[in-house]
Amino acid sequence: MRTARALWILAGAALSLSPGSAWGQATNQITAINPASAPQGSTNLLVTFTLDTDVPPAPPAGVMPNSVMIGTIAGTSGTHSSQYVVTARFNIPSAEPTGTKDAAITFSTPNGTLVFSKAGGFTVTASQNTPPSITQQPQSQTVPVGASATFTVAASGTGPLSYQWQRNDGDISGATSTSFTIDPVAESDAGNYRCVVTNNYGMATSDEAALTVVELPANNYPVVDTGQDKCYDNTAEITCPQAGEAFYGQDAQYAGHQPSYTLSSDGETVFDNVTKLTWMRGPNTTLATPVKADKKTLGEAEAWVATVNAMSYGGFSDWRLPTIKELYSLINFTGTDPSSYTGTDPSVLTPFIDTTYFNFAYGQTSLGERLIDSQYASSTLFVVNPAETGYPKLFGVNFADGRIKGYDLIMPDGITEKTFFVQLVRGPIGYGINGFTDNGDGTVTDTSTDLMWSKVDSGIGMTWQDALTWVQARNTANYLGHNDWRLPNAKELNSLVDYANAPDFNGRPAIDTAFFTCTPITNENGDADFPYYWSSTTHAGYSTSGSAGDQAAYIPFGRALGWPSSVGRWVDVHGAGCQRADSKIGPPFPYATTHVVTKDGVTYTGYAFGPQGDAVRGLNFVRLVVTVAPSVCPGDMNCDGRVTFADIDPFVEALAGESAWNQSHPECPWLNADCNHDGRVTFADIDPFVAVVGTTCP
Repeated sequence: MRTARALWILAGAALSLSPGSAWGQATNQITAINPASAPQGSTNLLVTFTLDTDVPPAPPAGVMPNSVMIGTIAGTSGTHSSQYVVTARFNIPSAEPTGTKDAAITFSTPNGTLVFSKAGGFTVTASQNTPPSITQQPQSQTVPVGASATFTVAASGTGPLSYQWQRNDGDISGATSTSFTIDPVAESDAGNYRCVVTNNYGMATSDEAALTVVELPANNYPVVDTGQDKCYDNTAEITCPQAGEAFYGQDAQYAGHQPSYTLSSDGETVFDNVTKLTWMRGPNTTLATPVKADKKTLGEAEAWVATVNAMSYGGFSDWRLPTIKELYSLINFTGTDPSSYTGTDPSVLTPFIDTTYFNFAYGQTSLGERLIDSQYASSTLFVVNPAETGYPKLFGVNFADGRIKGYDLIMPDGITEKTFFVQLVRGPIGYGINGFTDNGDGTVTDTSTDLMWSKVDSGIGMTWQDALTWVQARNTANYLGHNDWRLPNAKELNSLVDYANAPDFNGRPAIDTAFFTCTPITNENGDADFPYYWSSTTHAGYSTSGSAGDQAAYIPFGRALGWPSSVGRWVDVHGAGCQRADSKIGPPFPYATTHVVTKDGVTYTGYAFGPQGDAVRGLNFVRLVVTVAPSVCPGDMNCDGRVTFADIDPFVEALAGESAWNQSHPECPWLNADCNHDGRVTFADIDPFVAVVGTTCP
């Protein structure tokens, strides 16, 4: 190893390895291969390669290799979840010559081609007619009704291998591949699943994996209000307008589920009284102000979950990484974007999270960070992997500048892994899952959020002010039979995002296309795409004279275009379904960089601004929303669809107050105890409750 290091040092004059430089092509060592041998005819053989940790350049973490080779045999189904470990599966032909084979793994990075190799590192032995052996067991899982569940198994042995999935010991018809998917999941699908693998020389049966199916309660996805309580015109704060006046109908003029939290007695956890989720108070277990050292790579974050559960932090052992929709539920748009702030004192800034309950810190400028470096990780990965920027992306929320972005897991140097604050969550698993119903009249109701949407969008882009005016014109016209439409706030609009879709993944917008349509557009790069959509939420910026209001939050349901200097072209820089901010007025934008692209003889002009060159448009589309009455069943305190004597004890508990109820019964609405329909739960509800005992919910 010392010899190899010396060679790299001596080669330094010809091959610069400093961050950001190009090395052309570099070769490092594979230090271990496991297993290091296998017989002819082996199929689906999982091989683990350990890469050199001593000699630069290091393997790019999170980036899938271009190729994994044993001799001339190419590996498939590769993984690279740990920076110095790569796995791949191999099918060794029965006629493959025996003997030693060279192993090689190739990566493409912005700095050039990087190869890890080991001469004679693998040996193919004579066929041994090996029976199957399970190398990867299927995993148990808990999913809500309507979601999907996939079980996967892996096995080695002399091919061909045959697979048969079973449920509760009985064969499942047609389930004869290495994975088995149920979509959508029904209550009747609950059970124990396993796979029987056979070949001509024997059989192997996987461990059983339990599928637990839970019923989502009504209103399982209450969208927490943004908290915005100020009105704005195109530049600054204004007195909230009246109906018929300019800028009427913006976020602050509609009150949704107001943010409400309860801090635990030990100060370690925060219960969200709206979502029923319980959060760690901050991204560490010490309750200290977060610092750069608390940040973690994705791999470290996943490992930290096990650590926190092992210590029963806050009295719980079921902590998990939040989904992006769970994490976004915490954002509060009373914050101000510090992007225009040139100082280093964060005390003049307001973050996008409630610091009364949650421990938060801006980036540590003394350690080379920017003030806005307060990105929090979710469990939601961008479906395009690798993304156009060359690396996998993870969706996270920046509580310093009030955005969702898909962040590259590798920093621009092509080597260093991106780190995030990590704030774990526990509680109901259904938050963020929609319950869409097509009403057949041009509207779609989401029973999970109690929001009703227009099936189609505005069909054209417009400024933010024009979007507010357009909505009011639809109300005047009683569009689709309703006169109470509004422009959705940022969090309501995010509730529509389907992170399983993206234009570069399946050609679809990031929305459930079984229920909604998005108008096709041609983007700044001359490509077929889908629009940005306005929210009613102003993305307030820092200003010495008060918060600036010249931008509003929007969500790209198509590509979130940007022109990063490291890429030099338009790419989906932050991922379809992110949330950014756009100018409230239309082009041109003198402060932005203009990029002109010619494709097929047509010229397209775009404007880029910000660290990643976000595409500025100012003319975005609109999708209408209205709140519908929540579904409650008076007296049904256990949400089983009936009012029986079993509801008496929980009804008495509900009389103690909403906060205590939400802590002990997160699965059922507190207002089911409001049996006299006055919007409260009091002793006046007792007689009406007794009157409905024995009834069935409509």
